[in-house]
Amino acid sequence: MIPLSTSIGYHLRQIRLEKNLTQKEVCKDICSQAELSKIEQGKVSATIDMIQKIARRLNVSVLQLFEEDTQSMIFREYDHKFTKLFRDEQYDEVIEFAKKTVDLPLYSSIHLLARYFELIALEGKKSLDYRSCISQLSFVADNEEVWYESPIMYLRIKLAIANYYYLNQQYVHSRKIYEELLKMDFETEELKHLRLKILYNHAQQLFFQGDYKEGLKVTELGIDESIIRKNSSFSGHFYYQRANFREKLDFEMETVKEDYSLSYSLFAALNLERYVEIVETGRTDYLLFKF
Repeated sequence: MIPLSTSIGYHLRQIRLEKNLTQKEVCKDICSQAELSKIEQGKVSATIDMIQKIARRLNVSVLQLFEEDTQSMIFREYDHKFTKLFRDEQYDEVIEFAKKTVDLPLYSSIHLLARYFELIALEGKKSLDYRSCISQLSFVADNEEVWYESPIMYLRIKLAIANYYYLNQQYVHSRKIYEELLKMDFETEELKHLRLKILYNHAQQLFFQGDYKEGLKVTELGIDESIIRKNSSFSGHFYYQRANFREKLDFEMETVKEDYSLSYSLFAALNLERYVEIVETGRTDYLLFKF
């Protein structure tokens, strides 16, 4: 179940009244009449599952229950559910949810999101090899309408392709994609946040490729941009990366320790325990202090 952060009550009530339906008729086998009443009054939020059932009952598209400016909010809710299932390696559930989603009258960006997660879930459960996954993701991304319909999905799909190349040690291909992506315009805050991820992944690829000087440049750009974006989590990761590169390039040990310590302090301040443990376990001798 995906809780929505804002109520759709006003639109639901208007459509229900236009169709001369009572609350009792609409909520049957979906929720209680009292709950539907609270939803219409904006006192509680519905869930996507509930909204889908109500939309079918009212014989309208899900979109009609939302104002246009809620598109990004709906996208985030679907993205949250897909991401959680994927991170928990519930690949079959991801695929099933994706197939249900593409059959619904939703925004094209959400259909792209569903297709994206379906493909990477198929690769995750090894029902699709990474080359075939890249091919199918490329087919989706190369549709000339994708960039205009959803820049965020275009970038995520291209980033996934680059990551598959990188993870399979095809560094030339991944590097080309990362560099192409970084030349693009990132106008919104959401896109600028994704640019930080592209910079981070590109730096990782350069590290494993052994191009430490270029990787250091990318990492320093990431530090500058993460500070501008006030994204302390990414700053912590970029400081850790810079320490890695400086260590490989034989920088003075004091500067290497400073970067590891900066990374460590940011992770600790943000309660990112997993990363705190990584630094403490792998780089404890490089820390200027410990909490």
